[in-house]
Amino acid sequence: MTPDSIVVVGGKARRLGGLDKAMLPLGTGGKSLLQGVIDACPGKVIAVGPHREVSGNVEWIADEVADGGPAVGLWSALPRINSEYVFITAADQRVTADIVLDLCQSAVCHDGAWVIHADGTGQPLCAVIKVEVLKRLLEPTRGVNQSPLRLMSTCDMVGVSVKNGEIVDVDTWGDVAAMARSEGVPMTQLWIDNLAQALGIDAAEIPVDELLDLTRDVAHGVERKAAPLTTFMLGLAAGQSGRDLNELIAATQIALGEWAPDDK
Repeated sequence: MTPDSIVVVGGKARRLGGLDKAMLPLGTGGKSLLQGVIDACPGKVIAVGPHREVSGNVEWIADEVADGGPAVGLWSALPRINSEYVFITAADQRVTADIVLDLCQSAVCHDGAWVIHADGTGQPLCAVIKVEVLKRLLEPTRGVNQSPLRLMSTCDMVGVSVKNGEIVDVDTWGDVAAMARSEGVPMTQLWIDNLAQALGIDAAEIPVDELLDLTRDVAHGVERKAAPLTTFMLGLAAGQSGRDLNELIAATQIALGEWAPDDK
């Protein structure tokens, strides 16, 4: 049984400051979370939410009701699903093709199958469910402000247990840090990439090594609390003067070399 797939890619990520969780490079091999999820999806993939650049055969659609919750995303995608069952998932988690295969095999002759958390509850956004069953659950409200967990708990869902860490949701910065460590992703670069996105600047234009060297030199040559103030002043100068940041770093290094406190 090969179901089509729905990936819900909405959400405000308020606990992460509004950063785009789906594009965090926390998937296997440095891929984005979204790309890792899409790679694990069987059949035709319908992604619900603002378009992101990903590889694979993905059809992007918008939610019928903005900010209506993940169930709205599922409802919005259902008309495009042609298979008897559908795999439903979210973009802010790590999932593997092996787990999806287990779900597909377990769902046969039942309403569906879903991953079971360590506390015994089902994960509705990592599940395979009959399309007619999902449609029946969502049709009365079109999914608006509905809990997929509550709705699917009324169905004949087979539980599929997974090993600790196989299914990981990314909701907080603690989740990001834990997943980054497990994948060997440098937290500094992760933060820079996503803060650059939030600020609308190009991360590739940030001279990371030079700035880190400068802040280290300022911390040692002046005092530690002068280091973050120095980088702020660099950004302020770059924004007000339009001068190249590397030029400003060089000027700061010269000023630092000429620094001669009275107590030295």
